[in-house]
Amino acid sequence: MKIAPAATKYHYNYKNKCDCADDDNCGCTYPNNMAHNFSPSDDFATETYIKAQIGTKAPNFTAPAILADNTLQEDFNLYNETRERAAVLFFYPEDFSFTCPSELLMLNKEINAFQRREAIVIGISTDSIGSHYTWKELPPEKDGISDLMFPLVSDLEKSISQSYGVLNKKQTAMRATVIIDKNRIIRHISLNDNKIWRSPEETLRILDIINATTDSMTSCPLGWKQNFFFERPEQETLAEMFAHRSEC
Repeated sequence: MKIAPAATKYHYNYKNKCDCADDDNCGCTYPNNMAHNFSPSDDFATETYIKAQIGTKAPNFTAPAILADNTLQEDFNLYNETRERAAVLFFYPEDFSFTCPSELLMLNKEINAFQRREAIVIGISTDSIGSHYTWKELPPEKDGISDLMFPLVSDLEKSISQSYGVLNKKQTAMRATVIIDKNRIIRHISLNDNKIWRSPEETLRILDIINATTDSMTSCPLGWKQNFFFERPEQETLAEMFAHRSEC
């Protein structure tokens, strides 16, 4: 992705609010001196300005990635790799840290559950592709992630993290999870403090809600089994769903 120059020629002019005929009742989000039929140029309309939001189309990206078999794919493209499949973008701060390998390996243990839900898991950080590769060569007992069965994307230019709104002040990716459905629509975004680990079971729970084909359940409590659609032949009762909560 290319970085757009500062758009200095568009500004707010409170005397002339916008180009609407009824200025006082206008709810436009356009800069005040920008015509409503404005057609952005290539320099202005770059993916850098896209901010991922719930219900919007997921920003596409192409970047180098280390695949599950440790091969390098220079042009890993989100849309090409997730055709008619859901995607879980698992942003994390950096390779060779204390928490990140634990999170990735916890997620990796549930990879079969994600595959049964036709969801591809993609790890993303602002580390170089060389750092990813070196990290993947190390076994878990040496704080490596050699067993990882999903791709790691290198966002060295920071454009992916920026387009998804998860780039922090240190210019590294935040601990963020983005769930995209089969239609490439963003259905879930969560951000965690660096000291807070994420739960693969919670991500699977959300995927099950997204994949639900019936309206018989209006919500999905924490007690919902992660393999509800796949391993349980009968529906859970509300008593079963909340049984574990009485122990808290």
